[in-house]
Amino acid sequence: MNSENPPDPYKETAKLTYDGLLEMRRLSFGAQADYGKWLISSIFVMHGSAIAGLAFKATATGAPPYLKAILWFVVGLVLALAAGFCAWCNFSLAAKQYDKWARPSMVVDRAAWPTELAYAAGIEWTMRLAVLCGMGSVGALVWGALRVLAEWK
Repeated sequence: MNSENPPDPYKETAKLTYDGLLEMRRLSFGAQADYGKWLISSIFVMHGSAIAGLAFKATATGAPPYLKAILWFVVGLVLALAAGFCAWCNFSLAAKQYDKWARPSMVVDRAAWPTELAYAAGIEWTMRLAVLCGMGSVGALVWGALRVLAEWK
């Protein structure tokens, strides 16, 4: 090693960061695809369960007394779908942010170091909306169950 020209730690740091950004982009795209598959299968299960439950408990004499509580389960289903959609959007925005940051030029040019937060606001809001919708969905599930229980007493 030449003592007059010590190795530049920037290049190694930049290369590791660049590789990390590419990996995070790959993981974001993978999570987005996996989440989409989970969301679609969950939709089928929820719809199928609701239909089966209603068909099983329906009577020939008229609408069951707990039918009003079904609205809470519909609200919960809509909120669950909204949470899934917001999370899917969040992964999409994160992948776009990693893609914007992962520039090969950053390995050799300090000025190309990624600093722009182009999708930061969207990432933050879609995460918050996903959490709120998810909590609302769980709340609607609990409230709907309590309403059905109150009707059965």
